[in-house]
Amino acid sequence: MTATIDSNKHSSPTLDAKSEDANEKKAKLEALLVKYKISDSEYELIKKLIEKEPNEIELGMFGAMWSEHCAYKNSKPLLRLFPTTSSKVKILAGPGENAGIIDLGDGIRVAFKIESHNRPTAIEPFQGATTGVGGILRDILTLGARPIAFLNSLHFGPHTDEHSYHLLTHAISGIAHYGNCTGIPTVGGQLIFDESYKANPLVNAMCVGLLETENPIPSAATGVGNSIIYVGSETGRDGLGGAAFASSGLTSKSNKDRPAVQVGDPFLGKLLIEACLEAFKSGLVVASQDMGAAGLTCACCEMSAKSDVGVDLDLDLVPTRGELQAHEYLLSESQERMLFIAEKENEDALIKIFEKWNLKASVVGKVTDSGLVRIFHKGQQVVELPPKALTDYAPEYVRNAAPPKMSVNITVKQDVPLNKEAIEKELLALLASPNLCSRAWIYEQFDQQVGLNTLIKPGQGDAAVVRLRYPNQELSDKGLAMVLDCNPFYIKVNPKLGAEIAVAEAARNIACVGAKPLAITDNLNFGNPEYPESFWYLEESVKGIIEGCNQLEIPVVSGNVSLYNQFAEGEGILPTPVIGMIGVLDSYYKASSIAFSSVGDNIWLIGETKDEKECPVLDWEKEKALHQFLQDKISDGSINSSHDLSEGGLLIALAESVMAGNLGAAVELTKADYLRLNSLLFGESQSRAIVTTSPNIQLTHSKLKIEKIGQVISDKKLKVDLKGFGCIIDTSKETLISANQVKL
Repeated sequence: MTATIDSNKHSSPTLDAKSEDANEKKAKLEALLVKYKISDSEYELIKKLIEKEPNEIELGMFGAMWSEHCAYKNSKPLLRLFPTTSSKVKILAGPGENAGIIDLGDGIRVAFKIESHNRPTAIEPFQGATTGVGGILRDILTLGARPIAFLNSLHFGPHTDEHSYHLLTHAISGIAHYGNCTGIPTVGGQLIFDESYKANPLVNAMCVGLLETENPIPSAATGVGNSIIYVGSETGRDGLGGAAFASSGLTSKSNKDRPAVQVGDPFLGKLLIEACLEAFKSGLVVASQDMGAAGLTCACCEMSAKSDVGVDLDLDLVPTRGELQAHEYLLSESQERMLFIAEKENEDALIKIFEKWNLKASVVGKVTDSGLVRIFHKGQQVVELPPKALTDYAPEYVRNAAPPKMSVNITVKQDVPLNKEAIEKELLALLASPNLCSRAWIYEQFDQQVGLNTLIKPGQGDAAVVRLRYPNQELSDKGLAMVLDCNPFYIKVNPKLGAEIAVAEAARNIACVGAKPLAITDNLNFGNPEYPESFWYLEESVKGIIEGCNQLEIPVVSGNVSLYNQFAEGEGILPTPVIGMIGVLDSYYKASSIAFSSVGDNIWLIGETKDEKECPVLDWEKEKALHQFLQDKISDGSINSSHDLSEGGLLIALAESVMAGNLGAAVELTKADYLRLNSLLFGESQSRAIVTTSPNIQLTHSKLKIEKIGQVISDKKLKVDLKGFGCIIDTSKETLISANQVKL
């Protein structure tokens, strides 16, 4: 059962004000509703569901659990439309679980998910980003999976803005801090600059893990009489109200919410990984849940609601940093904490495992048959609530959607002059531009190879590739490809088509390393859903993701929604639905990089270049044909290198392949009469890639345009001739790198 509310028909409850006490009560209630961001109509629904007036502590719990961050009350009707099954892959866990899990066969099960930590990063960038990485790690861990890789998608204001640059550099330091200290490689990501992210940056973190237990660890609290065991860091006042904070827009007063930003401890996080995995493998754990958004409140209520049991929790038994009030225990989002269910006779054995790893573990409650969450503090019962009232029965809103009244203003760049000096200048300027320049200064701060399983690192391929291991830790021949992708500028022009392109490009990147796309996780970053135009962008983007998944026959198995990304009443961020995708290679050693590998190899352009001035068109039949062609030819050894054409077009892709290796390229291009020179050289037509093959191999395809455009040469340079004109590019690798590897 879900309560559905028409957001356009809210009614305010009438409170009895016959006396001064009633007036005081009304004023206090109104202040609490504002504090916990609960509307009048939601308050009336709460009273109906729990059949009483909630006390202040209970009201705070509802504020956290009914926030957009936890309840998805503005997005859940759209999320239900996602395809969540597939004939291509066996799904062991899907949406609604802590993370998605797919089965690759041979005992290899992959868990993965993406989460956002946008608002905390805007206030305290180092800790905001640090705890974003730690939080998504525990979503993977709680299922019984060992985290093996991180990726991130970062969106910030202009690097020339001092505050934006401060946020960016400290967020990157936070990401590096957590990943490096826990010994998990950060293997890929993206960074996009735009004015719209200036006050509201986006930090989306994706984690991938391998299941080390026979089955995923359940999160439902089963077994009346079983013990509830708290493990990890002490509870403090950091992270108070984090879920509600993440569900509202930023204002000039948001710095006062600094206590809502959590503080991470990656060294303790590393101990938690090893201790939890040992505990899971011991068979002593009945259920597990990390304490992320809404902390103890969320963990208790969700574990209880999933199995229709009750839980009794004694806050006096919870380890703390200093004396806390009851609502602080329940709403704190202190990091590195987990909650376990275990049979009473196994309490001591389980606690000993955690003590071995120097972690605190305490019995703090028990599973009951009451069907209620009952919480005690200082000998008094302070909470009594039916858990599903906080989880399953959160309201859902029917929002109005309307396209922008004014079309997006598209500035068509003047065609580059047919002049060698002008074309070289344009190429070098694009290579040095903020959204195309090298990210080496970022990913060099990350440990990319810890664990020695990373095969394709950042800057080497269109997707990261890591070797997979069997549960017994022996190496498998399989490789896992993973990527994060989204071009928000396309979404702004055409959200449905732009979202389709995001899915298509992620899959194209996976295919370019030789892998088969299998499943996605998504992070929907949008503005205020109560604004019809903002909700329209969300709705249309979801339609685009659905279309992309249906075309590729892949499911959405996990994800996150981050709304209200805006500053005060101003314009929201660019609509940014980030796509995280994974794929599999049967033979990891066949993975293809973007670097040219052998002198004399032929360079081929696959796909049709079009004269497009707005969001590029997408032909799904050609896109799918390209993916299959790349997978087949990389698998049989025909293709020696491959690189998709996306941002910046053909010349940028060629330059990147030269910069990635120790060889150059000599290319001859032919310009069709209908093409602008910009479209030929820098156009972003979809469903295209450049590949190299040995000289004796010919590439043909009935559905794809394939043309040989040049050869790999020993000179470390990019040389491009235009048929009928002559040389238009003759630039050394060193010059390309000098332009591209700027530290912003």
